[in-house]
Amino acid sequence: MESQVTGIRLMSLEHPSDQKDTRSRRLKEKLRQWGRGAQEKSHWVAERLMDRRICVGVTGLSGAGKSTLLTSLIYQLSHPQKAQLPGFAPALNGDLLGAEIKPALDSGLPVFDYESCLNALMSNPPRWPKSTRDVSAMELHIHLRRHRRFRGNGHKTLILELRDYPGEWLMDLPMMRMDFRDWCRHQAHIIGGDTRAGLAPELLQRLAALSPQAEAKESELTALWRDYRQFLLDCRGERKLSYLQPGRALLDDEDYRVLPLLDLRGFSADELRQLPEKSNYQVLRRHYETYVHDRVAPFLDSHFKHLDRQLVLVDMIGTLFAGEQALEDMRLAFTHIADTFRYGDSGLLSKLWRPKVNRLLFAATKVDQVLAADHDALRQLLGQQLQQTFTGARHRGLPIFSEAIAAVRCSREDQRNGRRMLVGHDLNGRYLGFENAEISSHLPSEEGGWSHYTGAAPPQLRPPQGMDAGSIPHIRVDALLNLLLGDKV
Repeated sequence: MESQVTGIRLMSLEHPSDQKDTRSRRLKEKLRQWGRGAQEKSHWVAERLMDRRICVGVTGLSGAGKSTLLTSLIYQLSHPQKAQLPGFAPALNGDLLGAEIKPALDSGLPVFDYESCLNALMSNPPRWPKSTRDVSAMELHIHLRRHRRFRGNGHKTLILELRDYPGEWLMDLPMMRMDFRDWCRHQAHIIGGDTRAGLAPELLQRLAALSPQAEAKESELTALWRDYRQFLLDCRGERKLSYLQPGRALLDDEDYRVLPLLDLRGFSADELRQLPEKSNYQVLRRHYETYVHDRVAPFLDSHFKHLDRQLVLVDMIGTLFAGEQALEDMRLAFTHIADTFRYGDSGLLSKLWRPKVNRLLFAATKVDQVLAADHDALRQLLGQQLQQTFTGARHRGLPIFSEAIAAVRCSREDQRNGRRMLVGHDLNGRYLGFENAEISSHLPSEEGGWSHYTGAAPPQLRPPQGMDAGSIPHIRVDALLNLLLGDKV
């Protein structure tokens, strides 16, 4: 009897009408979710078509200060009463009403950690935000006053979708156009043509001695990868080089084993293809192809297909004072990423499905490290490097802009004994004054001309004290905003 009663109770818990109600509730919830998603998507479509939404990619070559720039930019737009943006028309005219951060629609990416970055800048003592090592996305809803001729003033919202990613990832994109053999020859040419080989001559000898046809030894490849990753880190840290692959090796310690074979002389492409599967060439080829397929290609497909505009931050001062080789390497990086973006104006449908980059901006950062008299020369130098690199892109109708900015101004100019100088606090908080080597608007042409910059790099500065009480001081962030958004507001 007890088992029968128990059975009746179980049957009552799973009554057909209850099951039907459960299915009905689930279906209704799915329909509500679908409806919300469809409504959001319809808003997104309308915003794109009506030019009320713009997607901007933000990246920076090593040490350019991307997190700091994003923090300063958001703060300026969110606090119009405190902002100092005379070069940005909506702020100057009192039409900038504020801004708010929201997650980016359908991106699946984490939101930029604005609060942590802002807290770092406004802490006591202030400190720089941690650099980002992954992608993030957010929407900045910029609220503006709209002037209407016959119906009085109203309001409008421009949605600025910001997608930021490490500059090291950008350096990997040229690998999409090279197979493993081409990449090995490319790396051999680069390493053999500059001074980076002097950082690890023993390692590069081991790589050059690695026979393509010999059977691969996992322990040997593991040791080579460990040393090669350190070599890339030294290239960036000691020589201020930018064009380094694989770029992710600079940000994490995963065992990618993307190693170049530096001596493929005597092997045709067909002969390399026919080498045994366990040979060094075939094993390293598979590592290379796995990296490109699993890491680089998804990033290119998911990230760049959304972009309307791209902002690239460059530590032009650090590169210039690192010497001729660092500048040549930066130009090489520009050359190889020139064809990454889809250029041109987007038509009505491509605004929705496949936007094109219609504006490319490069900004030299940290210009507060040099006197104001040198800012224009710095901007001209950057423009010259871009002019040499992007001639083809410019001929395809892509507007390219260069600017010189400081997302947070850390120094002020003073005069002592009749000489202009900069004063500020170094990273240890020590108050100091210094003069920078004068920056010419043209690169040194005569032999030995680079000695003017050798050993004369300005000191790294700490953020200024007291920003928690008011505005974030900057240099020409308003001009940068005008280049990014001036035609949309």
